[in-house]
Amino acid sequence: MAGTRRTRDEEAFTPMNDRMARIPVSFALLVTLAAAAPSGRARASDDTLRTFDACWRHVRALPRAAARDDLPWDELLREYRPRADEARSAAELRAVLNEMLGEIGVSHTAVLDRATHQTMMRELAGRPTPTFGVLLEEMVPGRLFVRAMYEQGPAERAGLALGDEIVAVDGNPALASAPVVDAGYDPRPDATRLFTLRASAAGEALDLAVRVAPRERPRRARIVAEATSGLEAGRRSIRVVRRGGARIGIVHLWMVARGTAELLRDALRGGLASCDAVVVDLRGRGGHADEIGPLLASFGGGKGRARGGGRGRGAAAWTRPAVFLIDDRTRSAKEIMAWYIRRDGLGPLVGERTEGAVLGATFVPLPGGCWLELGAIEVPVADGSSLEGVGVEPTHPVPRVGPFARGSDPILERGLDLAAAAAGSSRLRGPF
Repeated sequence: MAGTRRTRDEEAFTPMNDRMARIPVSFALLVTLAAAAPSGRARASDDTLRTFDACWRHVRALPRAAARDDLPWDELLREYRPRADEARSAAELRAVLNEMLGEIGVSHTAVLDRATHQTMMRELAGRPTPTFGVLLEEMVPGRLFVRAMYEQGPAERAGLALGDEIVAVDGNPALASAPVVDAGYDPRPDATRLFTLRASAAGEALDLAVRVAPRERPRRARIVAEATSGLEAGRRSIRVVRRGGARIGIVHLWMVARGTAELLRDALRGGLASCDAVVVDLRGRGGHADEIGPLLASFGGGKGRARGGGRGRGAAAWTRPAVFLIDDRTRSAKEIMAWYIRRDGLGPLVGERTEGAVLGATFVPLPGGCWLELGAIEVPVADGSSLEGVGVEPTHPVPRVGPFARGSDPILERGLDLAAAAAGSSRLRGPF
């Protein structure tokens, strides 16, 4: 924008652009922290139009959105501004704003409440936060089912299993229960909507009604929150299983947070070092793309096929079979990682096409106390292409967990089978 006077909206992006320019583009930071949280209490509902207008200005300045000739901007404004003015709560206003942002269809673009934003920032830093460690999906309209759980986390300890239906929370229907909140992903209408249980403090407990089969009566389960993180869940996920006579190591990288590359390196050099093959679970959020290089280097891949398992540690790369798990919510930094895995032939990708959400993001505070996540920067891969709206296809398609799965994880099971087959063959590298 040289030679022109910057608007306030353009100024909001300048700090991120400056930082992005100092990072190799294929490993650019996908999530950039913006200004400190605004002080003071959330404003009353009569400020909804100020919130809407601020959100609108920022989104109109997004390069991806501005380049879309098919967007009827005037119609969107006429439809959603009056609806925002009618919102009678912060939750209603966020719902209106996110419905609008879903129509615009730019990844990493959503309105988050203060608590969701704070939790996301702590997770990206690898810091603990109060959580129930469960992700829920509306697999059947109006009904929530367990899609994922932190390994050895509160939900797992409460006896929940993948595919269980959460019928009620503290006696209220699940979707109408206050602790059930949007998990903070992009609100695009074609994307799977995920929910979570919000915890305000470690030790907080919820009483759940859980149905494990279609015609069974719900059972009661009590879940207690703990202060933990996706990084810690990744450490707890490290385990060894027997499959077809082979020792298969498993590690789940929940989020590419600070410390994730070291977690993987230490697992491959430590508890999984004697395994015949490994399964690396890439399902879950993205994160910091400058962690991708060290992550790929653990398998001898990445930019320039760099060797070494971590920053400056010089560890030898893993040379036995590796299998990688992906699904429709594998996104951001993990999608770039999946693209390089496929390019470098580091192992099969098992599961579903990734989300196609790889824009570099920043966060800006809005009036009223909520935060706007903005997908503002293109992050191409090594051949110059963009995965935005495209994603990465699996080499072995497998559908994700469905209702009443009784804990079965079809993507993981297929990954273990492939790892065992590879461990028993003479091939040590490549898409098998």
